[in-house]
Amino acid sequence: MGTTVLVLGATGRTGRRLVAELLKRGAAVRAASRKPGRPTPGVEPVRFDWSDRGTYGPALEGADGVYQVLQPAAADPSEDVTALLDAAATAGVRRLVHLSNATAHLLSDDFPMRRVEHLVETSPVPSTILRPNVFDEIFTEHSAIVQGVREGVVAVPAGDGRVAPVSVADVAAVAAVALTEDGHEGKTYAPTGPDALSFAELTDIVSASTGRQVRYQPLTLDEFRSTALGAGAPVHVVDFYAAMYDGIRRGWAAQPTDDVLHVTGRAPIAFAEYAGSTAEAWR
Repeated sequence: MGTTVLVLGATGRTGRRLVAELLKRGAAVRAASRKPGRPTPGVEPVRFDWSDRGTYGPALEGADGVYQVLQPAAADPSEDVTALLDAAATAGVRRLVHLSNATAHLLSDDFPMRRVEHLVETSPVPSTILRPNVFDEIFTEHSAIVQGVREGVVAVPAGDGRVAPVSVADVAAVAAVALTEDGHEGKTYAPTGPDALSFAELTDIVSASTGRQVRYQPLTLDEFRSTALGAGAPVHVVDFYAAMYDGIRRGWAAQPTDDVLHVTGRAPIAFAEYAGSTAEAWR
């Protein structure tokens, strides 16, 4: 029998790409959603709601693997994650991949993201943690940055720090391997792209790809927080992005790794390649 994988956030940035990767590998996919849609070949829609723990067991029943991505609305998902991990252990889940962040392990335990990593690391469910670098796709799927590109100014508090951005397609490919093959349990991977680039260099690449002038405007963390909160972003979401950009400022996300190549057998997508293939998104 083939592998059955429950994908949380199956319509999200990584989830929808992971579903495609799993199908290519012959896995059966359960696409978790609060309001399941119609089934498609190889994909079974199942009801899953982080706020309704009664949905955990039925969604997990018969699943061999789980892709765990946290809900953005939760300020502190620790109790829900504990309940899900307990339910996964009871259901006999053999592989779990948890999506974290490149600098999560450098944060204090006051940050929910780091507390969740501890829960995954100590769970009886064999697990793999992914700590991807900043996604290439923030330039095409993050509304504020997309708008900035269109207006000619990308304003974020990254300072002069460098980052090794990674395509979500590469992250999904790594997750698919870890969910369908043995040997990745207990490991942590840090998928990155091949190049360490400053935000000024990233916007230069975007300029070259779009044919329009785009520049980087560094903000202070206070300016970023004030602007984001003023636009109505929840405090815990602002805290997440502020911590991410602070890590970039400090150089914590600057080192490329070979994890994409090591796990998938193919080289990661370079940001210039990504920007060139998606230039229409900014027009």
